[in-house]
Amino acid sequence: MNYEPPISHESLRGLFEYLDRTSMTGYQCDHEFTLTNRFLIEHYLSVEPMLEWLGDNGAWRDCEVMFNVAPQWEEIVGHIPPDLDP
Repeated sequence: MNYEPPISHESLRGLFEYLDRTSMTGYQCDHEFTLTNRFLIEHYLSVEPMLEWLGDNGAWRDCEVMFNVAPQWEEIVGHIPPDLDP
């Protein structure tokens, strides 16, 4: 886990929730940050610093955000993955 993200913990939790919701609709990762970019832009968040932070934390595409970054940060930001949500 590398240093604090350049967005708030609330925004990072929102990104995880957005990616979870979208993946449950049958979305297949396109090996880019398509959804992450969309979320950041729609929420007026800094794109480049966040993509750099994600890369430093092991993500270079949307699916890796959920596989590599979310497990490290879920508890910190208060995100409960859908498969663990009671």
